[in-house]
Amino acid sequence: MSSNTPGPNPNSSPVELNRTSLYWGLLLIFVLAVLFSSYFFN
Repeated sequence: MSSNTPGPNPNSSPVELNRTSLYWGLLLIFVLAVLFSSYFFN
């Protein structure tokens, strides 16, 4: 992804943080969906 800028680029940190928070948000939504579906179907 960051092949255009050589060396330790400061732009990769917020991008990785945003991507990690996005993955955690999707994981949280998935877990909540599973919990709510199991709660409603019980």
